[in-house]
Amino acid sequence: MVIIRATFFSVLVFFISSLSSAGTGYQGVLLSPEKSINKYNLIDHNGKTIKFPQANGKFQLAFFGYTSCPDICPTTLYKIKHVMRSINNKKGIDFYFISIDSERDKPKHLREFLDFFDPEIKGLTGTVHNIKKVEKEFGILTRKFQGQSSLAYKLEHSVFMYLINGQGKLMLMYPGSVSATQIVSDINTLLSNTKI
Repeated sequence: MVIIRATFFSVLVFFISSLSSAGTGYQGVLLSPEKSINKYNLIDHNGKTIKFPQANGKFQLAFFGYTSCPDICPTTLYKIKHVMRSINNKKGIDFYFISIDSERDKPKHLREFLDFFDPEIKGLTGTVHNIKKVEKEFGILTRKFQGQSSLAYKLEHSVFMYLINGQGKLMLMYPGSVSATQIVSDINTLLSNTKI
């Protein structure tokens, strides 16, 4: 069963990764047209309710994961940290880590976890209901492997970063195989063509 699930996610990643962005000038998978995303009330790492995604004129790079993730999430957050340190206009973009584990990832826990990588990464959580809706909007696939107690479980999830434009629309997707340098190239190009 575990092999079947792993194979399913591997095939999905290969399929998305193989979608061609040739001729677009972008390193990620370009959505054309851009996808409108409904806005949801989520809770940030300070315990405040905010709308996500934002439509404030700034780009947003979002990644979905959870703080107990043993490998993929820390690796991706280090990649995001490298992106943050390499872009030209840091005021033109926000970085979000959205927890798919709202049962365990409370705001204070999110803040402590993200501070280890970069305090400028914004953590978001919310009710199970709202998080599931956001997952559906972005096409996030998750699997739960229950342990011996209610809070002893592991999560398997699809691994993509999502670039949202200043109007709150999804425009680019980055599979895990895309490097930080490639993402930086796209973001710098977009920011150079945008007045913020």
